[in-house]
Amino acid sequence: TQSTGVISIIHRNMVNWDDLLAYSTVKIVQIRDRRLGLLHFGFILIILLYIVGWTVLLQKRYLLLQQPNGSVRTSLLSPEHRTDKPEIRTPANLIPYCEQNSTFYTKYGYNFSNWECYYWDEAFVLYPIVEDHDMFISTRISIDVESLDGCNLTDYTCQYKPDPAQSQVIYIADIEKFTILVDHTMYTSFVQRSSTEMPGFIKNHKGSIIKNFTYPNQIGVLGESDIFEVGFLLEATGLNTMDVPSSESRSTISKRYDGLIILLFITYTNTESLNQTNLKYYYQAVLIENARFKAEQPIFTKNIDSRVIWNRHGVRIIILQVGQIGKFDFQVLLLTLVSGLGLLAVSTLIVDTLAVRILPDKKIYKSYKYEQTEELSAEPEKRTLI
Repeated sequence: TQSTGVISIIHRNMVNWDDLLAYSTVKIVQIRDRRLGLLHFGFILIILLYIVGWTVLLQKRYLLLQQPNGSVRTSLLSPEHRTDKPEIRTPANLIPYCEQNSTFYTKYGYNFSNWECYYWDEAFVLYPIVEDHDMFISTRISIDVESLDGCNLTDYTCQYKPDPAQSQVIYIADIEKFTILVDHTMYTSFVQRSSTEMPGFIKNHKGSIIKNFTYPNQIGVLGESDIFEVGFLLEATGLNTMDVPSSESRSTISKRYDGLIILLFITYTNTESLNQTNLKYYYQAVLIENARFKAEQPIFTKNIDSRVIWNRHGVRIIILQVGQIGKFDFQVLLLTLVSGLGLLAVSTLIVDTLAVRILPDKKIYKSYKYEQTEELSAEPEKRTLI
């Protein structure tokens, strides 16, 4: 009997492995409480609206998206060279910034020196002639004539010396009337298009579509390249004239004199409707504040003993092709639905927590939700109900 008591004490102090390694399984309990039911169904409704309405329909999370690559071809044309309606440029004596008009130019409260105007065509104005995705349109050129003055470039002290008597600063007259032609293509792994095959439009600096524009500007005409005047592009950036200060620190020098930089975004999209075959594009021009641009062009006339330096300033246009093109993909839709349905488990956890831990009848709910079995690992004749 004494040994039996010792064994009983040891048995009571031993770890109950059935409790420690108990397996918890799901038990379905229908709690007849309208408060919990309404809360649960409310969560389900909100989650379904989020998955179907917001994630799938509005965010188009059923599409496989790719950023398009492409090419851009640009060219410049002076107004008098238009084949359909040639336009004679304004006489220099009527252009405020030309020296032929006056010796001092005042506009919008700013005073800028004016310079002699020349009527260069696109072959002289555009430098270089061909660029990929970029173009540089000259508005002001400083011309310096330099020579070696009898020395030889094999001598380390030999330098080109400018002739001040032949130095010159000129403006290009009516540069705002020059037209820019833009022809571009886009490519993804599942679609490729040319700009002549897609509708398009242009937005202003505030993001609004520009609807009213006149000849020679044309954008988004099927079968034809896009054309817009330099002045029209400047207005799309919010700059109505280049005769404003170049920057805060250069208030006496105009943007026409210093030059400027424009980022021209071409955005492609087919995700604004449920029809993914409806591809379109739009332009949006952004002016980089307090930035100017220049390029020096050396011209050798006969030999390297003398040269002419054209210091060009003007409108630098950098074209960027951006956007997203999508197509339906079942795997993308499945991942979206599965990730969204995980929220249903969260809603169930919230309602369960309220039921067994917060509501007044939590003890009753807990007794129905959680139940322990007898020790099933023991011998059948020794099992006791807990």
